[in-house]
Amino acid sequence: LVSAYSDPLLEGYGSFKYDHEGTPPRRAYIIRDGVLEEFLNNRQTAAIMGVEPNGSARATEAHLVPLIRMTNTIFASGDRQPQDIISEVEDGYYVAGHRTPSIAESRENFRITAVKVYEIKNGQLGQLYRDGGITSDSRNYFMSIDAVGNDLRINPIPNCGKGQPMQAKRMSNGGPTMRGIARLTGPG
Repeated sequence: LVSAYSDPLLEGYGSFKYDHEGTPPRRAYIIRDGVLEEFLNNRQTAAIMGVEPNGSARATEAHLVPLIRMTNTIFASGDRQPQDIISEVEDGYYVAGHRTPSIAESRENFRITAVKVYEIKNGQLGQLYRDGGITSDSRNYFMSIDAVGNDLRINPIPNCGKGQPMQAKRMSNGGPTMRGIARLTGPG
């Protein structure tokens, strides 16, 4: 049901023609139809894994080591209308307006803060809350997704950080409405 890819050839903050090892980039399907398919890589890790490099090595400055990092990373659209997905929820929340995503170094859990959180009761959007978000164990969340909308949105991220010393790069991320199970959080 869920597909996710990183594609530096799409227009966005994470677009480029060559990574910092001189490799031309290509779309890398990280997850395709719910199955892990490919890791982002550099020339070294691609050789170790016996695969072609996908152009994912970038550095903030020329004197820093290029890190394997996401580019324009997107959850693919599904075929459901967002209104239909919401109408099937008896009791839940609709988290809208991406603000700050973060993920643990181990990739085992994540947190996304949002601009708006709407309460859903009997398939209808209700009370509006500001500055909320969600957090979850990554695997549990992805396994819980049972509906994917057709309303893909891509958001610019001007300062995605990674590494020691910290390297910040521009990239984009996004996706459609997805229905899954996560824990609601407050601001911050």
